[in-house]
Amino acid sequence: MRAKRWFTVGVVCCLLASTALVAGAAEAKWDVGIRDTLLRGLGTPDAWSAADAIGVSQIEVNVNAKMMCLTLLEGDQAPYSLETPEDRNALKAKLAEKKKAICAFCAGYNYGKSASDEEGVKWLGQVAEAARDLGVPVVMVPLPGVREMKDAEYVERSKKFLAALVPIAEKTGVPFAIENLQMFANRVEVVEPILKTLPPNRVGIALDITNMYWYGHPLDKLYGFAETLAPHVRYVHAKNERYPDDKKNVQREPPGWEYGKYATSIREGDIDFRRILSIYAKAGYKGTVTIEDDSVGRLDEAGKKKVLTDDVKFLREIIAGL
Repeated sequence: MRAKRWFTVGVVCCLLASTALVAGAAEAKWDVGIRDTLLRGLGTPDAWSAADAIGVSQIEVNVNAKMMCLTLLEGDQAPYSLETPEDRNALKAKLAEKKKAICAFCAGYNYGKSASDEEGVKWLGQVAEAARDLGVPVVMVPLPGVREMKDAEYVERSKKFLAALVPIAEKTGVPFAIENLQMFANRVEVVEPILKTLPPNRVGIALDITNMYWYGHPLDKLYGFAETLAPHVRYVHAKNERYPDDKKNVQREPPGWEYGKYATSIREGDIDFRRILSIYAKAGYKGTVTIEDDSVGRLDEAGKKKVLTDDVKFLREIIAGL
């Protein structure tokens, strides 16, 4: 009887160990990525060599309504498509050849007057299927609303729209992440009620804390916002601003006040990204931190490369300490 009991315990332990190994193999890891739009103007012939030049292997890729990746550039070749299995296999082979990975698909949906939410959900389902086939861990959904919308309308419409994405995420295994963007989702009182209605492992937030700084929120409030939303974080953007001392901790109006003028590198800005990423890590996030440095638009080729390389280095320094 004792031998039988020990045999049963042994089998259970082996099964648990096996499960742990499988889970460990699929476990997300901290890494640094770059938006594909920032891989232009670095003096390289294609996106792959541009990523090599600044030291990243993870790339966020834009996908348009026709399932085309128009900003993942490779010389004079036609843009990559995600429409068919053959298209996806071609991109998958190129990623393997170049030793790169896509950390997220960026698929923006706008609540414009002519927008069909039903068609939007259908399209995002196609994007999620492509993500599954290519091993892309998340689909980021910028979801701006038109200015004529009221807060309550944006909240209720977003709840319904995003709830329709939950079964797609369950089917494909690829979660969606709404980006905090523009006039609505950069306010916690608007975006949190939406997120609370959704299973966070299926639909969460792609949190760009600097977008909240863009909106005009005081610097000292950003860390509280990050703590509130951290349990819902499924993807992260990083960029920074350096405002004059008398503007950092006041509500700046209008939203976007002098944003381009004061954009700076991630290391040199007002927002403490060591603190921000620690907040996300404490809440359980572990994944890619993708650079969206808006300061490089005013720099020449050498300046862009220098700043982006330092952004990568700085974020890796932070990640090493998490």
